[in-house]
Amino acid sequence: MTEPKPVGDFLREILQQAGRSKSRSAYNEALDQILTPVLRPHCQIVGCRAGKLVVEVDSAPLFAELSGFRREEIRLRINQFVPDQPIAQLQFRLGGTGHV
Repeated sequence: MTEPKPVGDFLREILQQAGRSKSRSAYNEALDQILTPVLRPHCQIVGCRAGKLVVEVDSAPLFAELSGFRREEIRLRINQFVPDQPIAQLQFRLGGTGHV
């Protein structure tokens, strides 16, 4: 049996998760503005930490387009929409194949 967590640790984790979801929502809103309504459902933010934003793409051709040709354009536009939390690195990850 594991030892119970101190209340302070538990609250700290909740606040950290709330902060992450708040920053993710700002990036999600930016992607809503940047990507077309056809492309947006295929992209999901899976991580945001230390100036690095990770976006999972569920389509190989779209992954190739975004990571190969539009990465810097999208990163700069995200930084325009979210100037108080700029990202230094935008990473696309191919996903959607192992989720059954």
